[in-house]
Amino acid sequence: MRFNWLKKLLSVSTLGFSVWGIFLISASSVQSQNSNEAVSFRSYNLSDRYIRHKNFVGYIEPIGDELGRKDATFKIVPGLANNKCSSFESVNFPGHFLRHENFQIKLSRRINQQLFREDATFCIKNRLFGDNPHSSSFESLNFPAHYIRHKNFELWLEPSDGSDLFRQDATFIITNPLYR
Repeated sequence: MRFNWLKKLLSVSTLGFSVWGIFLISASSVQSQNSNEAVSFRSYNLSDRYIRHKNFVGYIEPIGDELGRKDATFKIVPGLANNKCSSFESVNFPGHFLRHENFQIKLSRRINQQLFREDATFCIKNRLFGDNPHSSSFESLNFPAHYIRHKNFELWLEPSDGSDLFRQDATFIITNPLYR
């Protein structure tokens, strides 16, 4: 495909103030994070696995079929509860967002409740592990210092235990979308 683009995540945190933007660079244009471009999120430490939803629950899995590619593709949109952060909307279920519920990451239909908006808003932060410039970690808006991480291939929202394993499990590489 001719659509080759580079995603660059910029995150500057100083005294609790965070400024960030995702820039999608194509051959002829630069678009901001709010362009609703689709992306996929690859696990940092299990590089054959991507964030996906299956039966409305968040997992990381190898992707081998069209349904998997659709389930593993999201739009990064302005945060439902805070425009300085982001929400992740499903491409194959428009109006459904990744959110945490009882600390498990699920795909849920958007409802007009403040708790839902907060649960579905994540601040994209510098990666917790590694040196890949396209990797990031996703911190909960309403549970600061809690990050999306995979554990037993399921996605959970948890605080860091300080281990390298946690930092690896909570780091994801933003990639071209698996489904177009």
